[in-house]
Order: sequence, then C-alpha cells, then structure tokens
Amino acid sequence: MNNGIIFDKTMQMIEDRLSLSSTNQKLISSNLANIDTPGYKTKSLSFEDTLRQSLENHVLQMVRTNSRDLDPDDPVEAMQNATVVEGGPVDLDTQMVNLAKNSIEFQYMIALLDKKFGLLKTAITG
Repeated sequence: MNNGIIFDKTMQMIEDRLSLSSTNQKLISSNLANIDTPGYKTKSLSFEDTLRQSLENHVLQMVRTNSRDLDPDDPVEAMQNATVVEGGPVDLDTQMVNLAKNSIEFQYMIALLDKKFGLLKTAITG
C-alpha cells in the first residue's frame, strides 16, 4: 500500500492486521476441519513468539518514550511475520472461542477502515 498522505501508516497497519486475521481464520478452520483426525495438532499464530524472536534478533529496537512505556520502532514488521505454532489435540470449545475472537477483531478492523475512509470522504467533499 502507498505510504503517501492518503494511505498513511494507519492504513498499512489495518491492512496488515486484516491479513493476519485472514491467516488466523484459515488456521482455525483447518483445526476445526481436522478435529477428528488422529494425531492432528492444533495450529495457531503466535504474535508473542514473533515479537520475542524479533527483539532477540534485534530486528525491532525498543525505544522508551515515557518511563512507563515501551514502544518498538516498527511494530508492522513483527505483525507481518507471525509464527505458526503447534499445540495439542483440537478442542472444539477453544477453537470456537478463537473463531469468535478472530471474527470480532476482523469486524473491528473493518470498522476502523470504514471510519478512515469516512474521514477521507468528508475531507474531499467538505
């Protein structure tokens, strides 16, 4: 996506989060489809593992902006490379909770995108 005035970093982060949500949806669907497959282990995205690995490899440099805050230089980089981790057997209840949570996050990102385009429309039309 263009990093110009109209399509700023916020738009890029929304796009990345929607892509991450789509990947997560595919993993959850795969887990549910394989609920009765012997030996199948659940798969999920692990943002925490990716962030930890990025910090250990010095991909992200943390900058303290306030004595109570920590802020990475580029959180987009960590969001783009989430790690898929395997867990134990598929638990229907857990997967349904994950599905609902992912759906809510996706809808929230769409609402943010809608608001952003609404602001752009207002700025253009006056």
